[in-house]
Amino acid sequence: MTESARPLAGYHEIAVVIGAGLEEDGSPTKTTLARADAAATLAAERDIAFITSGSHGVGQPAHARSEAYHLAERLTTKGVPRSRIFLEDESRDTLANAAFVSERYLAGIAPRPIVVVTSPFHMARSLAIFALVLGPSWPLEGHLAPRTGQDEAREATEELFLGHARALLEGTTPGEIARIAAHVRAKPEYRTRGRA
Repeated sequence: MTESARPLAGYHEIAVVIGAGLEEDGSPTKTTLARADAAATLAAERDIAFITSGSHGVGQPAHARSEAYHLAERLTTKGVPRSRIFLEDESRDTLANAAFVSERYLAGIAPRPIVVVTSPFHMARSLAIFALVLGPSWPLEGHLAPRTGQDEAREATEELFLGHARALLEGTTPGEIARIAAHVRAKPEYRTRGRA
């Protein structure tokens, strides 16, 4: 496939598609696939770039292919050109999704609308965390994936995890992307990270 050289900064809008884990065999969860499918609907409606975000998993050894990879593959099977998809495959939680996407891709470009693609149970926390990381210059919008049978068990912990993110970012100011990313990388799971 021939890919365009169009940079991320050439898009007026950017969708961030957040992974929702991998199964024990390394395949994407139903929730991860539902989020990719929801993102694909944006491609037909808008001139938008996609950043897929999610790591290789938390087990050791880590899976060969990341959530970001599986999201990107699903998008391409739905007709999204690979040239419109950018990957961030280090993040293991929502705060890291926001921090590492922002550090790698957004810090060097002018603010523009960001569309966060995730599940209904996860949307409020995701938008709150992206706002804490990016600050008020970046307009945020949510694009909901359909619910899956895997979602219900995760709803109860959303407020707790948002509280953890706020506590970790205490003393930082929204928009201090490099400082926030450094706080996230100081977490034990990133200091001891290993890949197969």
